[in-house]
Parts: sequence; structure tokens; C-alpha cells
Amino acid sequence: MTRRRSRRALLRAGAVAVAGLAGCVGSLDIPDGVRRQSETTHRSPTETSDPSETPSTTRSATTRDPTVELDTIDVRSSFFYLTTPDSLDVEVVEATQFVFVRVRPRTDAPRPSDFALAADDRYFWGTLAPGKVGGPHRLSEFGPVYRAGKRRSGWVAFEVPNPLDADEVALTYDDWRWSLDEDRLAALRAPPPDFELVSFEAPEEVAHDESFDVTAVVENAGEGDGVFRVSLNQAGPAYAPHRAAIEVPAGERRERTWTFGESVSRETERVNLRLESAVADRDTSVEVLGGTTPDSAVN
Repeated sequence: MTRRRSRRALLRAGAVAVAGLAGCVGSLDIPDGVRRQSETTHRSPTETSDPSETPSTTRSATTRDPTVELDTIDVRSSFFYLTTPDSLDVEVVEATQFVFVRVRPRTDAPRPSDFALAADDRYFWGTLAPGKVGGPHRLSEFGPVYRAGKRRSGWVAFEVPNPLDADEVALTYDDWRWSLDEDRLAALRAPPPDFELVSFEAPEEVAHDESFDVTAVVENAGEGDGVFRVSLNQAGPAYAPHRAAIEVPAGERRERTWTFGESVSRETERVNLRLESAVADRDTSVEVLGGTTPDSAVN
């Protein structure tokens, strides 16, 4: 198989060709996190295995060692992001899936937009702002974000069509290529799921010394299996997100139940909950009978 040259190598060659032109053209300086659109067709999910697993890769044949290493973290149609320090929401973009990659700098720490995911003749450039989420630090699920010029590992994202119609898919930087393994390729090529939140149920009231359950039911009406991501954000009296990733095969339903017990004490009058997902949001409030807040407690 003939190895394609990366965009950086092509630009380097082009610079030599135009060196004799009069005048001086400055380099294009794209700040960290700004998405660079592909020069080729870039149309705007099925899921992969455990994100902690690192896939095997095939690197380009060359006599020199790579200056960075690229490892796929996950392929997914949605992802969690922070809306406040104590709550999560789910980002999804129609007809788009996300490839999250760990960049491990060795002797070079280039810009995120210098990395590309090559799908046959199309190239999709790296970004620190996938979807419509404003700010890379709102994505805490994948650990630290990658920073140009910093010799530490971090994630970079790529937005690609869902599904991705391509025979060859590889991560690229400079003259190097890291081919995705078969599981990731299958995930990228598979038809996306089509989720519907069928129901969201919680009791209207409970006794102060009782625990209670909150249940969500989701259906996948699509042709492909998928993972339904949902966060049940508690906003009183405690503040915390309770997130879940529910595997739902095509044409089937699954349910997820959260049990609340510690929050239902005599010092609690009400438990406020908000469900956030890629397809629907729901609010509910559970009254605690016999409960009191610290301000209303009688000494």
C-alpha cells in the first residue's frame, strides 16, 4: 500500500515550490482549540469497547522514530460535559460521531489542528472543542486536554460523519500514520442508533426515613447498537451528577434505576432532580414527608 503524505509534509513541499516568489507570506497561525475544516468533503454513533483499552496500530514504515504517539481512546456518538461543577449534560450532533485520541508528545508538541484523521481521501483535523461545547476543560471524562508546546499527554477530538463510509481510516501526523484497529473501524462504519426516552418516573413523596428509586426507560429505534448517555443531576439538598452509559441494542429497550437513600433524612424537605440526555430533559421533585431543612428545624 502506498503511504500518503500528511498535510504537514505536503505544505512543507509546497513552501519550497513557492520560495522564489517576491514578497513574504506569513504562516497561518491557528490558536489552540480552534477547529480547522478539512479541505476535502467534511459532512456533518455506534460505540466502541472500554475507553481504557488502547488499540493496536500500524505505523508508517520509516527510518526515524515518531515525534508523537497517537492512541485512540474511544469512538462515540455522544459525550458528557460539565455545565456546572456539580452537574453534567450530554452533547450530540446530528449525523456526527466523535473520535477521541490520546496524544503522547515525545520530541514534538504541535498544534491540535496539525493532527488529522484520514478516511480514504478525506481529512478531518483535530480540535479541542468538539460539538458545541465551549471550552476543553468542560470535558473531564478523558482526563487532561492536550496543549500545544507542552510535553504532556492529553486528548484531542475529531468530528467525522456518522456513519463513516471509508475503506481505510488512520490517524496521521507529519509522515506518520496509525491505522485504527478493526473494532474502531466497525464502530465508525456502523449505522447510528436512534434513541427515545420512553419514560422517566419518580415518586411524588416519600417518608423521611425511606429510600426511593428513580427510573428511566430508553428505546433504540435505529439500525445500529448504541450507548445512551444520561446524567441525573441532583440539585437539593445535595448537589451531584449521577451519570450512566446504557448499552441499548438496535430495536430494544433498556432501563436504568437510581436509588436515593442517604439524602432522605429528617433534615430534608425535598429532593430536586433533573435528567439530562441527548434526546430529552426531565425535571422532578420528591417531597420528603416529615422532613425539615436546617433553617426550619425546631430546637
